[in-house]
Amino acid sequence: MIPIYKPYLPEESLKYAYDAIKSGWISSLGKYKNIASNKLSKILGVKHSLLVSNGTVATHLLFKGIKFLYPNAKKVIVSNNVYIAAYNAILYDNFDEFEIYPIDANLNTWNADYSNLPFEPDENTIFLIVHNLGNIINVPKLKEKYPKSIFIEDNCEGIFGEYENKMSGSESFCSAISFFGNKNITTGEGGAVYTNNTELYQYLNKIHGQGQTEERFIHDVLGYNYRMTNIHAAILLGQLDYYEEIKNKKSKIFDTYQTLLRNIDGIYLQSAENNTKHSMWMFGVRIENNPSYAVSKKYFDSVGIETRPMFYPIHMHKHLKHIKSNNKIATTLNNECVILPSHPELTDIELEYICDMIINYNSNVRIK
Repeated sequence: MIPIYKPYLPEESLKYAYDAIKSGWISSLGKYKNIASNKLSKILGVKHSLLVSNGTVATHLLFKGIKFLYPNAKKVIVSNNVYIAAYNAILYDNFDEFEIYPIDANLNTWNADYSNLPFEPDENTIFLIVHNLGNIINVPKLKEKYPKSIFIEDNCEGIFGEYENKMSGSESFCSAISFFGNKNITTGEGGAVYTNNTELYQYLNKIHGQGQTEERFIHDVLGYNYRMTNIHAAILLGQLDYYEEIKNKKSKIFDTYQTLLRNIDGIYLQSAENNTKHSMWMFGVRIENNPSYAVSKKYFDSVGIETRPMFYPIHMHKHLKHIKSNNKIATTLNNECVILPSHPELTDIELEYICDMIINYNSNVRIK
């Protein structure tokens, strides 16, 4: 079976992790925390990055930051078809505080379609931007259109992505990324929040570590244990040392897929917005008139290719059924899209085989 993803771990990640273990600093203190955080900030082009235990808590901290500096902001515009953590982060301790407005997807980009919003955004409107599969939304362009509103980014799928020649996430109030095992940069688990707002960074840094004051064991705000360990930071540093190498490997894979699958009747690829660059996280295809993902999964399993579905529309999640939404395009994408193996060590032979099987499946769908 060709796996959909496996982590790319250069020797430096293992060497630094061993050094962290050998030092005895295996918990949330140690030299790799600052080194990795500083290097990450430099790559992302921001003032501050805060390393945390996973991408979901990073996204939760975005909303803690909103409550801290924008307490009157209540309306959240978010895409219908995104990974569930984006919605859960809104609801964790704010169930009755925010009004959630899901918007349906765009059939070409598979991201939120901002052309027909349910209301005119104002200064109390939050745009939670999610870059599906790493297809980057042009946030600076949206900010120009809605200058009064607040922008935050769930950039968990977007590291390596760019808009207007800047790294995705860098132009919002604050952003979150994930270092889960299937991400371009991975620590197994782990994540980060990053921002150019120093006051926000200081607040999030405090509450992510139990809300402790300068006097040890004295706490003056409700805090969380969202800290990354020194071992995870050591693995992260090793990944960041090979940032360009990983990026180049992913670029080659995406270029190969696009070359082999472009201009085939019935097969559609994600369209990029102007002045953006895909993060090259996951590569997907939309197979027109595919009966369902379950049908395509059965076929690809039979030929030894692991796949996954496009994210489900919001109404499919029982705890979110109370949120009204238009699910038409999101449902179509969930039925017709197949997400393909995208890990950095895929070989040319594997890529050609995968594309041959996609073309074969598409031909059978079209005949039917």
